[in-house]
Amino acid sequence: MVSSRLSWRIGAPILLLVLVETIAIVLFLLGSIRREQDDQFEASARRMASFVESINHRVDVGLANDLARLTGFEVYIRDGGHIHDADCPPELLAILEQLPDNGRVQRIGDAEFVAAPTFGKGQVLLRRRITDPLADPRIWQVLGAIWLLAAVTTWIVVRRLARPLRELATQLPHIDADGPLELDATRRGDEIGDVARAFVRTRQALQQERETRQRIEKLAVLGRMTAALAHEVQNPVAAIRMHAQLLRGSGHDDEAATIEQEAIRIEELLNQWLFLTRPEPPALGDLDLAAQLRALVASQRPRAEHAAVRIDLQVPPTLPVRGDGKRLQHVFRNLIDNAIQAMPSGGVLSIAATPTAATPLAAGRVQVTFADRGRGFSPKALQHFTEFFFSEKEGGMGIGLSVAAEILKAHGGSLSAANRPDGGALVTVELPTTPPAA
Repeated sequence: MVSSRLSWRIGAPILLLVLVETIAIVLFLLGSIRREQDDQFEASARRMASFVESINHRVDVGLANDLARLTGFEVYIRDGGHIHDADCPPELLAILEQLPDNGRVQRIGDAEFVAAPTFGKGQVLLRRRITDPLADPRIWQVLGAIWLLAAVTTWIVVRRLARPLRELATQLPHIDADGPLELDATRRGDEIGDVARAFVRTRQALQQERETRQRIEKLAVLGRMTAALAHEVQNPVAAIRMHAQLLRGSGHDDEAATIEQEAIRIEELLNQWLFLTRPEPPALGDLDLAAQLRALVASQRPRAEHAAVRIDLQVPPTLPVRGDGKRLQHVFRNLIDNAIQAMPSGGVLSIAATPTAATPLAAGRVQVTFADRGRGFSPKALQHFTEFFFSEKEGGMGIGLSVAAEILKAHGGSLSAANRPDGGALVTVELPTTPPAA
């Protein structure tokens, strides 16, 4: 219904208020115009009486008629109680004879009378028909201005209130849609602006909840796939490693070592998926991070040299930390693999470890940087660096860096990425020497 619309609910009270004000203004103007007309009528009578008193002329009907033609009123002159007008009707004559000469307007019937004394020559009597004050154009000019102002004001108020609410109502069915949302009402500082901002926040929360739900669904599917994959792959990989070890000492040591390293890589990938689906606290132990990095680089150097990548390792002689060596090794291997793949035409991978001594206020930390000479990260990759299932690498699944970040987080550390000023990517691993309790 029209009456249920917000514009009608807002506009109707405003128009009703304007109507009441219009009636009050009309009554005020009617009273003002009537007083103005009375004042002018009384002033005319006084001026005419003063004129009659000042002239040296016989008071008669001719003088009254001349004054009537000049003023537009009916003029009668009373001298010694006698009215100088032979054609005056008896009922009017009775009114004129009883009219007090106080110079004030008297309303009798449909006419107004005023009598002004002339101080020696009787009284001047004026009569006029009562006119309707509504015929005065000033009333309609004032009313027109008021209603125009009221209409413009009502339109502005309704537009300022109803339009943003209509915009919100239009956007509400699409609250779960993707893409940015811009509402003009969010820039308002009133309650409508609060509603618009709450709408935007609710939409963002719904989008985040949907993304989280999709991620959980993906992880659930991944968990079922991983469980089946682990059961099928673990036994063949164990058999491959066993036969590679049996080949050692038979003149095929290099081939055996390669087979064993590739089997280890398969196990690492499998462990990566298992960690993703069933994350567990790290098995903490004392280890030398420098020795672990040297051993890892030694095992990865043949693969790097095959890709024309030289690994430059700079670590102190010893770097004692407390952590899960197996999982940290997985993190570093993943970063080395990514750096090698980022330089398909060869280059230099610089790995440096820098310890920070403990203080009374802060525990000691270790920072390990991986700097390559590849193309670096795109802005989108930097934004989604450790996000699950995000990868710009051909054939990538977007899991390795996510798992690495989770492993470091479990150690109380962090993983960050940036682009080097002279080109290439810079990935930084930061670890406490003593991680917090799991």
